[in-house]
Amino acid sequence: MIAASKRHVLLKRLLVYVPLLVLTAILLFPFFWMISTSFKPATDIFSKDPTFIPRDITLEHYRVLWTETQFPVFFKNSTIIALSTTVLTLGVGTFFAYGLSRFRFKGRRNFVTLLFLSQMFPLVLLIIPIYLVFIHLELVNTHLSLVISYCTFALPFSTLMLKSYFDGLPSELEEAALIDGCGPVGSIFRIVLPLSAPGIAAVGAFAFILSWQEFTFALTLTNTNEMRTLPVGISMMVGFREVLWGQLMAASVMVTLPVTVLFVYFQKYFVSGMTMGSVKG
Repeated sequence: MIAASKRHVLLKRLLVYVPLLVLTAILLFPFFWMISTSFKPATDIFSKDPTFIPRDITLEHYRVLWTETQFPVFFKNSTIIALSTTVLTLGVGTFFAYGLSRFRFKGRRNFVTLLFLSQMFPLVLLIIPIYLVFIHLELVNTHLSLVISYCTFALPFSTLMLKSYFDGLPSELEEAALIDGCGPVGSIFRIVLPLSAPGIAAVGAFAFILSWQEFTFALTLTNTNEMRTLPVGISMMVGFREVLWGQLMAASVMVTLPVTVLFVYFQKYFVSGMTMGSVKG
């Protein structure tokens, strides 16, 4: 009886884990192929008998990418824009969300509703109005135009996420801090923000990834190579008559690597922040 029960449990696990392993392998295959291709010589890339593991590993594509193309400029632009967007989103969104969570004022519910409504507009619908505004302000082809554009999408979502997280924190902790002599600002930095670290990390990761991989606004609001970001720069490697597959795969690895490291490092905070932020609204 016990043996039959163990076999039944083992069979159920196999029915669950085997399809998951197959699905995971299918989803990860493009990433492994991308990494493998980036280390292959050109002769192996266009070989009639493709191999998953390179026969001869080479770093030539990475050398050409960093020394003979404008990839370093694209990388620098994306880094500046992504970090600026993340810092601005966290700096404004955190205190914005805290005010909506802790203070009761006229029009507060309507304001939260507007934040929800702002998430309903598709990206392509806002490109032309934002572009016309930046032309009038003479901000086209600048880092500031992209940072502002990305914040218009990251801030509402981040504010709603952090508000839900702050709603789940008991206000008695701040009241106790006030009784102990800690001021309102001190209670925020010493009590609220440390306890909200998972939610803040999740919001920061969201803002960074959003601005790091965005393509449409970066293509529309920049018109010189000195201001282009990584997604736009990589798209330029696909020419009309030729595709630089080796450099393209190497650039894709370099773009994917920071996001992967960020997600792995903040994974526990990311999951915790998302789940805690969904408890109360």
